[in-house]
Amino acid sequence: MSDSLFSSIECSAEDSITKLPLNEDVFQSVKVSDGSINSKFSQTFRNKASKNKLIDSIHPELNTHAKLFNTAAKRYASRPCLGVRKYDYDTGKSSDFYEYLSYNETFVKKNHIGAGIIRSLLLNKYLNPDKIESHKKVKNHLTTSFGIPNYLRDNADNCIEKSCSFILSIFAVNRVEWILADLACSSYSITSTALYDTLGSDVSQYILGLTQSPMVVCTLDKVEVLLKLKQSYPKETEGLISIVSMDPIKYVNKELLKLADQLNVEIQDLKQIENIGKSNPIEEIPPNPDSIFTISFTSGTTGSKPKGVMVPHRCASSYISFIMCFEPQAKEGDTAYIYLPLTHLYERQTSAFALSTGYALSLPQITLGKKDFIPFDYMLDDLRILKPTYMSIVPRLLTKLEGVIKNKIKELPQSEQIKVNEIIDYKIKEHGKFAGSEGFNAKYDSYGPYLNIQKFIGFENLRWVQTASAPVAATTIVYLKACLNMGLIQYYGLTESGAAITGTCMYDSKPGTSGSISPTGEYKLRSVPDMGYTIENLQGEVLLRGPQMFKGYYYNQEETNKAITEDGWFHTGDIATIDEFGRVSIIDRVKNFFKMAQGEYVSPEKIENKYLSANPLINQIFVHGNSLKSYLIGVVGIDYEHCLKFLNQEYGFNKIDMSQQELLNYLNEKPIKTKILNILNSNVKNHLNGFELLHNIHIEINPLTVEREVVTPTFKLRRPIAQKFFAEALHKLYEIEQSLIHGAKQVAKL
Repeated sequence: MSDSLFSSIECSAEDSITKLPLNEDVFQSVKVSDGSINSKFSQTFRNKASKNKLIDSIHPELNTHAKLFNTAAKRYASRPCLGVRKYDYDTGKSSDFYEYLSYNETFVKKNHIGAGIIRSLLLNKYLNPDKIESHKKVKNHLTTSFGIPNYLRDNADNCIEKSCSFILSIFAVNRVEWILADLACSSYSITSTALYDTLGSDVSQYILGLTQSPMVVCTLDKVEVLLKLKQSYPKETEGLISIVSMDPIKYVNKELLKLADQLNVEIQDLKQIENIGKSNPIEEIPPNPDSIFTISFTSGTTGSKPKGVMVPHRCASSYISFIMCFEPQAKEGDTAYIYLPLTHLYERQTSAFALSTGYALSLPQITLGKKDFIPFDYMLDDLRILKPTYMSIVPRLLTKLEGVIKNKIKELPQSEQIKVNEIIDYKIKEHGKFAGSEGFNAKYDSYGPYLNIQKFIGFENLRWVQTASAPVAATTIVYLKACLNMGLIQYYGLTESGAAITGTCMYDSKPGTSGSISPTGEYKLRSVPDMGYTIENLQGEVLLRGPQMFKGYYYNQEETNKAITEDGWFHTGDIATIDEFGRVSIIDRVKNFFKMAQGEYVSPEKIENKYLSANPLINQIFVHGNSLKSYLIGVVGIDYEHCLKFLNQEYGFNKIDMSQQELLNYLNEKPIKTKILNILNSNVKNHLNGFELLHNIHIEINPLTVEREVVTPTFKLRRPIAQKFFAEALHKLYEIEQSLIHGAKQVAKL
């Protein structure tokens, strides 16, 4: 491991997780000479701290997800590991404090669960290994070794068979039991996957059919959902013979137990599974680095069937090692709040880092019947009790936090408002002086009203947040870092890269990029001249390669071959620009462009990013164009408070409150909408071509939601579906109202 980030580590695997040297070079990427440069591709970029060699794990012995956790469990045995607010099933309420399993208790419990999963399936009266392939894998699990060294492009099915066990599905919002089931699978070489109901039952039945999953571990409210799937899609779900409830079996409806028996499904709760494993233990079945740790099904932005991204243990150990390079190891008492959905790899990546380095992981309060995200006010309730050290978040929530904080400041007495805003301005200027890993200037930290803002959110002990999945305005980052006195890490990645694969310093003085490449990967750019992006300008499609990358798509060789080149480069579809430090900024998508009637090519994602970053009045936008039209239109999401203030200032409403629908009725009147549109356009006109400006908009509050299926659970826009969902509004903008820019002479009268 010489010539690498870890060259100074001469220690045991157990010690390595606490002796990773801090290296400022990790926050830069540099070109390496690889002989691949030509007119189409840039040179390859690697992390400056490890430019001569890619790293696949923090220590040669810690090359699987299972080994990383087991090492941490031994080192931090008595530390709190997994915590939750105890839930009362009779009242439906959670306690007002967190209770924790220690690392040692978590280790013992996950082994009992792992053994119990295998034992219970082997004893399941509906197991049919002669007919169903996944059941055959269950029967042979104790005598099979999983994992092969490389993805075989010419024999992909054989590759999957040899590297993947039977597949256990997890169907739940974030729970302690979610992580326990995942750790159990990891330690016993069981491949896991996740189901999610935000995109409808079709996706769940598709995943169950493709994987032939024999067991689903789920929350109480999902038992009926699964049985109805089994009833409606008997062929696709024939492999499913076991449902394990995370909640006590006594709360499962008795009629559902009868239905399960009719459908050849056994229902147990996780405690029963744990007791089976405790009574009939099995030694761990350690995976090797090429065993498939998990299959993460992408939610997809096109509306097509999701692709199953195969993530081997080597990839998992790499993405955990990457985060270790960018985030501090835990001190005694440090706590992570695990809020983003574990159904997606980003939170699994960051929570695996936390579990490998001694943090206490705290899960959201139990909310049976909710979807992937718990409500915002529930999150604040948890945070005020927990007061975490860090948490992962998405840009949409950062924007919402910004609005909540600004409104909270407005509630202060005038003199305190002025003082707090002066402190925030001071912090913004001071933060701009810092670089690398330095902390922030502590002046004014103890001023009561300023400190109360952090207490209101539950962030008084917070050191940083980390964000990914979509662009976020640099102004939002700067403001939140100043008013909450915290660091912020911005990541970029995809499911195929094991989630985040680039990242920034949490105290970066110049936010706006997604940072440098991980020491466990490398990237280069491909020119996309049709869109105006060329490597001469250090712009192009991002291509990724390295040990952190996925193995291929589960039983989908066609899509695998489309995405991965013969020499191993993965086409991300993301357009980036690179700064002088080799840091990546995502500015567009390859497929997201179309031709206007006048022949100009338009990239809607680039336009959306410009409008969002320049206009605090809006927090969501969907830009739409038609090849038969010469101008663009859009759907925008507005902030209620900002727009109410706008109406008061511009039109003398003098109202402090009105219903959301009443507000929208006013905003969508053509004269008012025209004025709003002119403001939006004036803020971006110096950054966009004339043909890229919007000519009409439809305004809503929070129009782009997962429930509407127009964005993915990670809030990426699903354009074809959004186009269908807003078809009526888009038709009205184009065919009835038409352009509000040319000849719009009406004056607003209220």
